[in-house]
Amino acid sequence: MSGALSKRKAALAAEEGKLKKLLKLIKKIMAKEFLWVLFILLMSIPLSLILEHLITTYASCDIIEYVYDVLEGDYLLESSYIVSVAGFYFSRTLIGAIKTLTEKT
Repeated sequence: MSGALSKRKAALAAEEGKLKKLLKLIKKIMAKEFLWVLFILLMSIPLSLILEHLITTYASCDIIEYVYDVLEGDYLLESSYIVSVAGFYFSRTLIGAIKTLTEKT
């Protein structure tokens, strides 16, 4: 009975080691994702400012009116910031999908 008990303890220890590795991997993934979110939020600010400047400076009056009609009273800077964040995430997701598909196992 002692041999069976020691085998059971060894199996539990092995499972505990796997669980610790899994938790460590999850923490690493969460930290990496947090850094990506921070990077995207910060990089979207100058991009949205540039986009707003280009629209207000170089667009014709008809285009500017159309943009403001589409926004329905929202600010152009807020909307361009949201578009910038969405664009960064879409690009990041697309690159990740391509990398996953081309990765050799």
